[in-house]
Amino acid sequence: MFTDELYEAAFDYRKTKLWKQMFDSELFAVRFTDGEIGYCCVMGLAGEHIALAVYVGQEGFQSFRELAFRDDDEDGDDEPDMNWMFRQSYLQCAFESRHDLSEEEVSEVRDYTHTHRIPMRGAHAWPNFTKSARYRVPWRLEAPQDERRMTEALRAGVALSEILEQKSKDDIGLYPVDEETQRLPLLTPLDTGYALSTTPVPPEWEEEFPEPSPLEAGQVDELLKLRKRGVYDCELIRLPGLLEGQADAEEAPYFPALVLCADAKTGQMLATNAVTDYDTRPESLRDEFLRALVDSGECPRAIRARNGQTRALLSNLCIEGHILFSVEENLPGLDNAREQVLGMLRKTGGAPWDDEDEDDGDGEEIDIEAALAEAVDDLMNMSDAELKRLPPKMIRQVLEMANFGFVPQELQLRLRRLFKNL
Repeated sequence: MFTDELYEAAFDYRKTKLWKQMFDSELFAVRFTDGEIGYCCVMGLAGEHIALAVYVGQEGFQSFRELAFRDDDEDGDDEPDMNWMFRQSYLQCAFESRHDLSEEEVSEVRDYTHTHRIPMRGAHAWPNFTKSARYRVPWRLEAPQDERRMTEALRAGVALSEILEQKSKDDIGLYPVDEETQRLPLLTPLDTGYALSTTPVPPEWEEEFPEPSPLEAGQVDELLKLRKRGVYDCELIRLPGLLEGQADAEEAPYFPALVLCADAKTGQMLATNAVTDYDTRPESLRDEFLRALVDSGECPRAIRARNGQTRALLSNLCIEGHILFSVEENLPGLDNAREQVLGMLRKTGGAPWDDEDEDDGDGEEIDIEAALAEAVDDLMNMSDAELKRLPPKMIRQVLEMANFGFVPQELQLRLRRLFKNL
């Protein structure tokens, strides 16, 4: 359960209605009692999402920078890979409807409000505390340090509302943040009240990408035995859905990582599997990529990677396999491949923005996951001879679904053994 101090700070903040005075681009900072600085974003002016988000330290502010200053394409849509979503790092107190909270969360809030005789009426009444960490699924706020920082940020928000009763935004230097902004208002807690000053905007934060351990001798031998052909375009991407078993994790799981790989000439994709432990064991993803090469019976003469993260993952493999390697940002074929992958996730219910079942055209909903499970069961019961009579296009689709956890390992191995040329 959360502390009474956190709930008290949340309900005090809600009473200020600070979001009616500020745009979400007008950030202020708070110095936490542990010495770190949090950069606070007040949301809710439009009346849809009422929340206080806290971007902690240089890394946290970098995720705000990527969100606020990201480039949009000519049609005004978000960048197609949505990588900025996966890199968000913040603590948040949002005020939700009762139906947006779990039964456990509702019970906790009720215990506090009953004890303190706080009426729970109107929209956006229920505080909900979450944490979004870089490359992890947004999760319930749990760590004592995070809870303490969220409490202090809410209290600073209350203090700011009191300051704005006496001073204007201009007086305290509270302006919309843009790429030219150099300083932000800073609230530092004292024994009584807060000291108001300013603090520099953090410099750009450069991410260090995990590098896998060296290939084992047997893996190098497998790689060198493969015939070389063509050029592959590769990019390490994150998948927006959870793989099987992740929803029951005790801590925030990482978004699955996948090496997206397409033949630069034909656009044909290499069937690779996603992994959930890349961030802690990057060799697991490198080994999945190597397995896919071995299963295909060939490897490229050259690999073109889109970014530094992919370079960190594959550069050593290329050195050991005598594969030419380069980093090139403009690889249009990867955009098409990514759209195929994300399109499949939407169809299979794996994407968080599309929870509804599809309609079959007659007004009846189709349970896609149940249909996939039934199809997989049929394939499992077929003999090798029956499988070999199936259209290659169908087998390729099944192997693509394997990337998202829908195909048992036993069936994957049988299909790859029977259809080595796919």
